[in-house]
Amino acid sequence: MPENVLSPRGLRLVGLTAAAALLLSGCVESGEESDSGAAEAQAQPITATSVPADELPGAAEDYTAYYDQDIEWTSCEETMMCADVTVPMDWAEPGAQEDLEIRIISSQTGRDDAEHLLTNPGGPGSSGYDAVADSLSVAFSEELIEHYNIIGFDPRGVHRSAPVTCLDDAEMDEYREQVSEEQLDDASSYAEARESAAELAAQCESESGALLGHVDTLSAVRDMDVIRAVLDQDELNYLGFSYGTKLGMTYAEHYGDRVGRFVLDGMLDVSIDAHDLNKGQALGFEVALENYAQWCIEQETCPAGDTVEEVIEGVQELFAGVAETPVQGADGRTVNVSTLVSGFITPMYSREAWPVLSEAMSVALGQEDFTMFQYFADLQAGRSPDGSYEWINSFAFNAVMCLDYPMPQDQEQIDAEFEEVSEQAPTFGPYLGHRAVICGEWPSENVSEPWNPELGEVDELLMIGTTGDPATPVEWAENMHQQVPQSSLIIREGEGHLAYRAGNGCVDEAVDGYLIGGELTEGRTEC
Repeated sequence: MPENVLSPRGLRLVGLTAAAALLLSGCVESGEESDSGAAEAQAQPITATSVPADELPGAAEDYTAYYDQDIEWTSCEETMMCADVTVPMDWAEPGAQEDLEIRIISSQTGRDDAEHLLTNPGGPGSSGYDAVADSLSVAFSEELIEHYNIIGFDPRGVHRSAPVTCLDDAEMDEYREQVSEEQLDDASSYAEARESAAELAAQCESESGALLGHVDTLSAVRDMDVIRAVLDQDELNYLGFSYGTKLGMTYAEHYGDRVGRFVLDGMLDVSIDAHDLNKGQALGFEVALENYAQWCIEQETCPAGDTVEEVIEGVQELFAGVAETPVQGADGRTVNVSTLVSGFITPMYSREAWPVLSEAMSVALGQEDFTMFQYFADLQAGRSPDGSYEWINSFAFNAVMCLDYPMPQDQEQIDAEFEEVSEQAPTFGPYLGHRAVICGEWPSENVSEPWNPELGEVDELLMIGTTGDPATPVEWAENMHQQVPQSSLIIREGEGHLAYRAGNGCVDEAVDGYLIGGELTEGRTEC
């Protein structure tokens, strides 16, 4: 689940290129519904295009044109259909800013009368369009594809939907290569990190303008309800992964009476703050490293040592060495510790990639060749071999996170939080950074915060967690299940990020059975 970017001169504070991109999440406040609005909503039957007057910040008539719009489907990706859905940039004042076009894609492989299943692969910043266009048969079962028209979408600020842009290809290469020599342990180093963050923020504002203040999760969720309406669905059926589970939880909080069958795989805990989110991921990757190390020493050769402790120490020394002395890649680009850690984390997402991780470790330790790690980091950052970036999701990631999370601006608190993560997660914690500096200089102020879900109108949700998931620790799924009485929970025993279509028949059958036939096992189930 990828992509975020660090401030080059503020590595400790701003956060690592891929690490957060793995799939962090933000959180939103649930809106309060007036008694009169609730009564009106109950008095009027819900239809596909009815405007939720009790939920939106303006008058219902201000949104009618968006809910009533007719979209034009065109052929795309050889066998699929695509369309643009018009939404207001500012949901609080529709029409005050230029409207946005949200790109959607339909698998069109189901029956003509098939229901639609909306899906999101995570991020923030990942492309739902690409997930359907490029990975349909991998990400979804044959039965699900036959039953539904599967709809992918790029949320606002992402790729084809009014993307957040900041740097061109050459500037992005330069940005990723810059190295921080400061320890950021005094006022002058903080000032320099903030100056670097301010320069980036100014470029983002110059390229993206007012959009930067309107890519928060709640705004994207309101777009999802318009997508539901233009698809002529009274209820939304949804399959969300990683950060996509936060989109799903936010939708359920605000549009509970329109929730159909919801599956949320790789649960984010929407009740925790940015610090606990960062710490949870850091600890998740520490556990994943221990599991990898155990697997590694059981192979014929393990490049980093003969015991779990030796492997972990070897990885820590590898990171520390490149942090002290960056190396030059085969193509002449600098491989700094941000690139290395990003490239190391990427193959940790799947147990099937562990042999490749070992090969990369072997070459790096034996030949001081970091080409494979640079390649993985490039994948994470969206860089093609020709040097072009098809989609730099790092900036969308930053934009969403800064809007979704309140961040501390006190240097002492930032230091304390960073030290806590580094102490508890000694391998990855020192390199995951702290987003406060970037968000402190961001052109748009925070608009949301974590919340404790209260899904009164929702009948049921299916949540999924994986015991060895490094990016969305299983504890997050357990906590969300406890907070939402209407939820069922599946726990997959295994490694890697996400559970559906990860080779576990128990999970796949449960997800398909619920989405297709409405079959749902109550309570907690282990697979």
